[in-house]
Amino acid sequence: MKILVPLSRCGLIERYVQAGADEFYLGFHDQVWTEQFGTYSDINRMSGFGSYANRTPIEEVADVIETVHHYGKNIYITLNANTYSPEQMKYIESVYYPILKKADGIIISTLAMAEKLKENAIPAVASTMCGIYNSDLADLYAKAGVKRMILPRDLMLDEIEKIIKTHPDNEFEVFFMRNGCILSDAHCLGMHRPECGATCAMLRYKQEQIVSDCTSFQDKHDIDVNSYLYNGMLLTHACALCAVYRLQKMGVRTLKIVGRSDDADQVEEDVRLSKRNLDIAVQCSSEEEYLENMIFPPYAPQVCRLGMSCYYPEVRFGKE
Repeated sequence: MKILVPLSRCGLIERYVQAGADEFYLGFHDQVWTEQFGTYSDINRMSGFGSYANRTPIEEVADVIETVHHYGKNIYITLNANTYSPEQMKYIESVYYPILKKADGIIISTLAMAEKLKENAIPAVASTMCGIYNSDLADLYAKAGVKRMILPRDLMLDEIEKIIKTHPDNEFEVFFMRNGCILSDAHCLGMHRPECGATCAMLRYKQEQIVSDCTSFQDKHDIDVNSYLYNGMLLTHACALCAVYRLQKMGVRTLKIVGRSDDADQVEEDVRLSKRNLDIAVQCSSEEEYLENMIFPPYAPQVCRLGMSCYYPEVRFGKE
């Protein structure tokens, strides 16, 4: 399996490669796009945060691609906004495609983009915005020429395995470390912007106000506990280290570390930890052996509590 790492700036490439990164994904900003289509027209899902989340201007993307290839690694570029107008699609094709075709793939959010990339002989990667929750949806994108697909972060391991088994000619990427989300990317129409954060963040960090017509002691207790678990613990620092062995056996190609705007030192540490556990998994003959020998993150006592930050809690708790 490969480790895919978010890249915020070119100077981090060597550090991440030495830590164990195999592939990179990059978002960019474009001042001309903003001037032409407006502040609220996203290039990708993190465009609302501007150069903070997408620190590379479009003018420097070709150099970043070349540098990554110099290290013998792959790089994918994000074009995964909720939607694009016909005028934006024309701009993307005329301005971005000539630059981005040098990358190893473009991470997309719509079937229309996949078909347009196929016409231009540019590899497309279906992002979680495509909502590939089952084999039928995987078929849809495969027929549009998409070879690599990123599966939603809220799928269970058994569901992932079924999709992979029915599409042996496709490559599948799953979420692995950092920045879980309490919502489904494919069904979220919220925006990521500095004035509002994100819909999921607003739900998590808003001033708490529970409205209910329940009056019994037990109901009030259950609501309070559920609110704390959901807002205070669920996917606060998502992790799937326990699932490495099973993901490897089912044929997952790539493990995705999230965090384009995160602290570089923390991302590097997660890359290093992921690589060490991948190496351990390769040497193990069973999941039980792997779990006995895996290396937990230094923040495990907090993150692993009750499995609330597990991407795949069924490894610890079973299917129920």
